[in-house]
Amino acid sequence: MRPSSLHQLRRAALQPRARHFASSSCLYRAFQEGDVVLLRESKETQDGRLVKLQVSKTIGTHRGVIKHGDVIGKEPRQIVNSHKGVTFRIHEPTLAEYVRLTPRLVTPIYPSDTNLIVSLLDIHVDTPSATPNTDPPLEILEAGTGHGALTLHLSRAVHAGNPPVPRTPSYVTTEEEPEDAVYLGESISDLQESALSSWKQNRRAIIHTLDISSKHSVHAKKIVEGFRHGMYAGNVDFHVGDVSEWIAKQKVSRKTEEPFLTHVFLDLPNATSHLANVAPALHVNGLLAVFNPSITQIAECVEAIREQKMPYLLDQVIELGAGTIREWDVRAVRPRAPMQKAQPEQPSESSSDESVDSEVGQEGRGNELKEDLTKQEEKWVMVCRPKAGQMVVGGGFLGLWRRMEKPDKKEPAEKPDNEQLTE
Repeated sequence: MRPSSLHQLRRAALQPRARHFASSSCLYRAFQEGDVVLLRESKETQDGRLVKLQVSKTIGTHRGVIKHGDVIGKEPRQIVNSHKGVTFRIHEPTLAEYVRLTPRLVTPIYPSDTNLIVSLLDIHVDTPSATPNTDPPLEILEAGTGHGALTLHLSRAVHAGNPPVPRTPSYVTTEEEPEDAVYLGESISDLQESALSSWKQNRRAIIHTLDISSKHSVHAKKIVEGFRHGMYAGNVDFHVGDVSEWIAKQKVSRKTEEPFLTHVFLDLPNATSHLANVAPALHVNGLLAVFNPSITQIAECVEAIREQKMPYLLDQVIELGAGTIREWDVRAVRPRAPMQKAQPEQPSESSSDESVDSEVGQEGRGNELKEDLTKQEEKWVMVCRPKAGQMVVGGGFLGLWRRMEKPDKKEPAEKPDNEQLTE
């Protein structure tokens, strides 16, 4: 390859892809090798099967074998026949269908819940402009990557905030010039990696997703990259490890103690142990979302935040379900002390010594009663109850907190609503 050809490849690698609306590309573009399609019997309404098209392969079903080559070149919703003559319709899978039908190592958060979570985070991004933007980028941390379902939905929500990913340069290989040959110290792979690295530094919206299991993280990355040729993969950075340790490393690498996360989503069984470490990294007014299968785990978070005086303000606790939601009242309260106090006994007309002993004993019992009442007033209890008028639907629980500034120690802090007395 001549130096001029290498220069052309460099320019092509840095050239951004043209953006297309998903509707137009899906409705009119014929399927090509490498596309993921959904095959469903034409007379059935079942989910069907996801297939990644490769010219030389076939897919076996209980209604016959279908050649991938027969699918390639057709457009969405057209018909293909198996070797038994059974007709199948070809679909472009939606994100919801893709998440539900892809192979899984863990149970995903289903589309109805992921859409609600993204909506509650209230994400707003604008398209990049030619004017340099000095504001910090929007950065969201998802702890508990799992299957990658929420990762995909979050990435789709912030996708418009980033410039188009640079396209991969096309070139023709020969025996004299192998596919990844080195020219002037750089290979084709180096050029592609360099272009992608340069693009990532200019992103305005980033999804950091972290999982304690490297196996789950690798699998989720394949899931994200497999949806429509990885159109949302560039917005996501995958990490493996502990949440608190990751935040500490980020502070060191960024050389600052300033907050850098816009929102944080924790899908962890031990979320309470990370709440204190998340707070300094979360922007003021940023949302902390905790997703757990049990309401008692959300209650533990509420209690930990109150006891450790963390700078969070509870927005709401809701129960997720298929089709509707139910809001819960979860808060720490002080029960009212009994209003009825013991009346002092009247001394009997006995000797003066007995009268003095009786008064001393009565005073001691009064002090004990006073201490008991004080302890009852200081004791906190957790309230976990569904709010009235809501439908009962099963599912997980989502707690949402706002990051707030710590109150000035010189000024008395206003009493939060969740510390009011109950009847």
